[in-house]
Amino acid sequence: MRNNKKEIKERKRPKSRIRNQFGNLAMRYYPGRAYKTAIRAFRKEIAETRGLLQALTDTGYKPHQRRLSPRQMQIIEDFLGEP
Repeated sequence: MRNNKKEIKERKRPKSRIRNQFGNLAMRYYPGRAYKTAIRAFRKEIAETRGLLQALTDTGYKPHQRRLSPRQMQIIEDFLGEP
């Protein structure tokens, strides 16, 4: 049985679910900013906070990944405090 494009498209996970984890966390730390601006500022803060980027990298974090493990989210909260 051949799958048509519509069936394949329906089975794919929506991109918003993937990007929202990091994006939602960025929006919590930078409320009132535009979505992309918040992400940019959040990534910059991660890179500039002493020890944070190294701690995340030790858990397998890559600078442009969209998903965070529970451990990575905890590390961010430990360094930056609760949003």
